[in-house]
Amino acid sequence: MVKRIGIVGDVHAEHRHLDMALEHLAQLNVDTILCTGDLADGSGDIDACVELLQDHNVQTVRGNHDRWVLQDKARHVANAHLLSELSDVVVDYLSSLPPQLNIDTDAGPLMLCHGVGTNDLQKVWPGTQRMPVERSRKLDDIIAAGDYPLMINGHVHYRTIIHFDAMTLLNAGTLRGDHHPGFSVLDLEQNTVCGFELQPNAHQVRCHSLHESSAKCRFKNTQHFDGAWQPVTLYA
Repeated sequence: MVKRIGIVGDVHAEHRHLDMALEHLAQLNVDTILCTGDLADGSGDIDACVELLQDHNVQTVRGNHDRWVLQDKARHVANAHLLSELSDVVVDYLSSLPPQLNIDTDAGPLMLCHGVGTNDLQKVWPGTQRMPVERSRKLDDIIAAGDYPLMINGHVHYRTIIHFDAMTLLNAGTLRGDHHPGFSVLDLEQNTVCGFELQPNAHQVRCHSLHESSAKCRFKNTQHFDGAWQPVTLYA
């Protein structure tokens, strides 16, 4: 049963950061490594990223940028890849990625997705002075069903923990250099999640309990977001 999980966020072709993260995770004795996708659209080498993910047996879901490049949509984004320029290996790999994976863990089923479930554009954010509230009826339904005590997603590029009464949501962040590039380790025996940064070298910066949080930082569902959240971050 999976007890110790390496978490890699949105890749965006950052092959050097991905290589650093995977090499460090290999030394941390994780049982599996999960990735929230968005391999496409970045200034690095997407072919190298695919090779690294395959070599390390990383369980990966499809992000909206992966879907867009396969559909030849939204190619106005920064550092956009073009479908016509991708290798067959990359196209086949991106095409094979599911929008959602269910992982059996020591703490029960874990949902890995990019946004929320199969919706790769859904954002979730309790709201702060700098960023407005992002609610999700889809996530509320998942929480109410009670099937997943854990969810790992990406998309918003901030490595954070959002505590709900019946679920813990971990955002995996990103490997992009302008958004605190790093990764996380979820330890279900210790009930902790620890954040690591990659600049200049991989090093641990934060650890949080998976369950402890103040009443102000715990919600029944996203409809209870009030815009006054104090983020529980996994970066310095």
